[in-house]
Parts: sequence; structure tokens; C-alpha cells
Amino acid sequence: MMSMTHKTMEDFARSCGVSRPTLSKYFDDPTSVKPATRQRIEVALRSSDYQPNLFARNLNRKRTRSIGIVVPTLADPFYSEMVSRIELRLRDEGYWPIVISSHGLRELEVEATRTILSLKVSGALIAPLGLRSDERTLEKLTQTIPIVYFDTYLEGDTPFVGNNNSQSVSTIVDYLCRSGDAPVYFDIPHVNHNSRERLNSYVGAMQRLGHEPVLIGTPYDYTWDFERIGYEQMEAMLARGGLPGKTILCANDRLAFGVMAAAYSQGRKVGRKGDCDLRIAAHDDHPLSRYTCPALTTMAQDFASMAGRSVETLLALLDEDDATVARKVSLDAKLVMRQSA
Repeated sequence: MMSMTHKTMEDFARSCGVSRPTLSKYFDDPTSVKPATRQRIEVALRSSDYQPNLFARNLNRKRTRSIGIVVPTLADPFYSEMVSRIELRLRDEGYWPIVISSHGLRELEVEATRTILSLKVSGALIAPLGLRSDERTLEKLTQTIPIVYFDTYLEGDTPFVGNNNSQSVSTIVDYLCRSGDAPVYFDIPHVNHNSRERLNSYVGAMQRLGHEPVLIGTPYDYTWDFERIGYEQMEAMLARGGLPGKTILCANDRLAFGVMAAAYSQGRKVGRKGDCDLRIAAHDDHPLSRYTCPALTTMAQDFASMAGRSVETLLALLDEDDATVARKVSLDAKLVMRQSA
């Protein structure tokens, strides 16, 4: 059976025997029209090739059913996992996600904020670059549409959902001190609040346990290329003759991937058994951390809760229920013990 062809919404409305406003109302929310009318439209849709131009219809509205999602990079599986969970949740709630990456660049984050404004999104979920963000541009955005930050934040009153770095780093320092030598901390460039908070938590936990904090810093001012940093610095330290300790706690899993690769290349055995040269642990439970060799001991961020609470917070703002919105939600992480430490 051939499908009927309709080029415009007016054509399709006439063939259904309904008005164009009624048809538009149906496409916004099928339950908003009478059951008999809804059935008539759906029967016509099954025998037609008509598809509404949702993009054009959204541009004619003051606000759309779209939500902007801005992240520093989609190449990092952490952000890919978060975006995937947020997208699915938004779809379940009847919203269309629009995802833009800033690729770690200030100018592209500014461009992303302007783009989502031009698309008339209802609101946005943003993981800002952090220290390289244009705070004035993002502040202007928060004054225009509802915004929720996730993973990291900028100073101010904008709602935020992220990891409790104080709890998570303190937990893994406790574990490492109980199970072997106290850890040396391998830092990353402080690209956002997470970097600084994790370092401060390490120092505080070590002092609480009566140990002297030992830091492996980084000569890099700003980069997201954490695997390369870990590999190059670990290789250089081993070439100079050694490490400041036998247990290394990396600021995140991506850094640990590079550190472990360099250790392997220099014939150093990583693990918690007696014949191993060093232990390595990290933070995040990156989707690839269980597949390193040996599998990486780490702190698992609560991806599901972070994505869910971020969407719930934004929906509350869209419902103008601002009084019930928590301004800062910090989620505890879970220790995942694997073979590396």
C-alpha cells in the first residue's frame, strides 16, 4: 500500500479532518487532544509519509522542548558516559538533548553558549571548563535560561551536582595507608575545581593519619592530555633513578593509565602482591579502568546519580520550583579494589 504524500502541516491537517492548531497541539503532547481526535490523527500518520519539521516549529516558539548539554570533551569516556545517561533521561522526560563539546577551548565554550541560546533551548546542563571558562559569558547565560552545572562549577549561586571529592580522596588514602605504604600524590594541571579539591583532600587525609604529604607536581599549566602527562613524567622519574614512594595515588584514572604504561615500559611490576615494585591507585572509575593490566583500584563516581540529580534539578527549575532546588549536591564515591593496589 502506497503512503499518501503531504508536503505541509496544513495539507496533512486537512487530510485528517482536523485544524492545524489541533494537529500542532497533538505533536506537542498527544494526550492534550481528545481520544477520538488522537486516534484519527494516528490512523492518518500510519498511511502517510508526513513528518513534522520539529526544528522549524521550535524556532517559532519562545522556548523549545530542547535542552543544551555542554561538556569540555566527548573524547573522554567519563563525559561520554555522563552525556549518554543525561540524554536518555531527558528523552524519557519529553525533552530533546542538544550536545556540544568545547574541546577544552575557552573560545569554543563561549561559542557553545551562544549557540544554545540561538536555538532557544529551555535550559542547559553544563560541565564548564573551569579555570579557563569565560565567567561573564556563562553568568549571562544563567540570567537568561535555567542552568545546572555538573562535574565542576563556577563560583556563584548556580545549582551544581558533582562528586564529593573530600569524601572520595579521603576514603582511598585511608585504604592505601591501611593496606601498605602511604601514598605519594600524582597531581594533574588544575583545570577546574576538582583538581584542587582532590589535592587538598589528600593533604588533609595524610596529615590526619600522621603521614607527611608527598606531591608529584606537573610542569604543565593547562592541558587535558592527562595520559601523556602521566607517561612522560613517570618515564622521566624512572630514568632519573627512582620514585618518591612505592604507592602512587593519581588524581584521576586517565593520568594513571599513562603512569602504568610507563612503569611497564621500564620493566616495573604494578600490583599489590609481594613481588610487585609499586602500587598505583586513582579516582573516577573511568569506563576503561577495569581493563588495564592490572585492573586499576579507584574511587567510583556515581554516574547514575550525578546524571539523574542533574536532570531532576533542571526540571525543577523549569517548573519554576526554585525554592526546592539544592544549590550544591555532592555525591559520595565508592572504593573499587582491584589488582593494581
